Amino acid sequence: MKRRAVLATAALAWCLSLAAQANAVTAWYQPTPFPNVKADGTSIDKNNIAIVHALEGWISNYYYGQTFQRTNEFQIGGDGVDYEMAFLKFDLTGLPQHVDSALLYLMPFAVPSPYTSTAYTVCTATSAWDSTMTWATLPSYTGPCYGYAAPVAGSWSGVWLAYGGSPDWYNQWKSGSLANNGIILFPQDANAKFDAFYSTLYNSYPTDPYADGRRPALQLSFTPSLELKLPLPGASAPQRLRWLLTNEIGGYECMGAGGSALWPDVAHTDSGVGNYYSIDISWVNKNENNQPSQYGQYDTPVLAAAGGVVAFAGGTDGNTEADHDPNGFYIVIDHDYAQDPKIGFTTRYLHLKDLPHRADGTLLHVGDTVNQGDQIGTVGSTGWYFDSATGTYKRSSTAEHLHFGVRYQDHGYSSIPELSKVVMEGLILKSYQTECSVNTSGVPTGRIRYYDSTNVPTGN
Repeated sequence: MKRRAVLATAALAWCLSLAAQANAVTAWYQPTPFPNVKADGTSIDKNNIAIVHALEGWISNYYYGQTFQRTNEFQIGGDGVDYEMAFLKFDLTGLPQHVDSALLYLMPFAVPSPYTSTAYTVCTATSAWDSTMTWATLPSYTGPCYGYAAPVAGSWSGVWLAYGGSPDWYNQWKSGSLANNGIILFPQDANAKFDAFYSTLYNSYPTDPYADGRRPALQLSFTPSLELKLPLPGASAPQRLRWLLTNEIGGYECMGAGGSALWPDVAHTDSGVGNYYSIDISWVNKNENNQPSQYGQYDTPVLAAAGGVVAFAGGTDGNTEADHDPNGFYIVIDHDYAQDPKIGFTTRYLHLKDLPHRADGTLLHVGDTVNQGDQIGTVGSTGWYFDSATGTYKRSSTAEHLHFGVRYQDHGYSSIPELSKVVMEGLILKSYQTECSVNTSGVPTGRIRYYDSTNVPTGN
């Protein structure tokens, strides 16, 4: 079968833009594409789903050597000789457990004449697979399977992964009663009928500015355990600000830590008491017209992501044995108003420019009440740690940014169910992932993923 050109279709942007206004029990997860190599050119294990977020592709019984094709699309179909089937699975670590429903949205390409689109069937794979498989080593699958109408270019095609117990693959994957081998898509017709869907790897921004809005997205319905807003200034549309993400949930950010051995970043993993549910947000920002905002590198206010009471406010920027803290100046807010991080939910704001303070400069102390949108400090780059290899103190933060994390009972492990159901700006925390531009060799050259804030400063 001849390769088909990418045609522009309606974007997911409308869907994600509604996320912040969506029903409280609906949130989104959309994996970002991951480079094939780190910034230093060293390779990445593309089959390690914890790194690449999602693994999907397609395979033909006739063309392309009957090997797995992992490209910016995945396709199914047949023309009498060429028969293709597709596969997809997500990294489920950190995703919500026991959801009411899980609906996978896929965006189809337009099918060129004389081909037509085909109805398709979805089953769950019952044996393991990865990008090394061939047509001779296809995974097994079992029913029940579910049929879907032929997709229409420009319209989302929805696949139920959990709905009223039939199917319930997502919840079974999360509980471990069903191995997370993902789904298989088959064509229902084999007479010059084909479907092709954008994959999580699709990033053709030069020709398609809405590329990120066409990738697969998972809509999850559940009762949120905590609802937050991004802890940096924003506003309602059309003046919403967007902030650059420089490290993500789980710590496998797209630059690959420049090839550093410290990847994933242990400050964003289950190491210690757990910081898996934490992100780094740069001071770099822009508005919805892609213009830089009024906030600069050294004067960006940090806002409370939700109301609560201060459980800790302090820290230091010292670099001696007696006076150092890798967190720098920081503040912890208890959202259960108990002044005790071990009781319920807390959010942590690290590497502040100076001691935590309100908009008028008043210092914050343990026991002070803050509301969502109140200023609690300023973005900085403070903090030192002792490097035992060199016997010297080194900066724990190398650029102005906010390390923002969420914990439950003072732990941030990926396995904590309550944390998996925290929603921020209509997205589950797992959705806060980096994305990189790449050069012609596929080497990442810089982070490009911005996230909206609707957190309006209160002036306090």
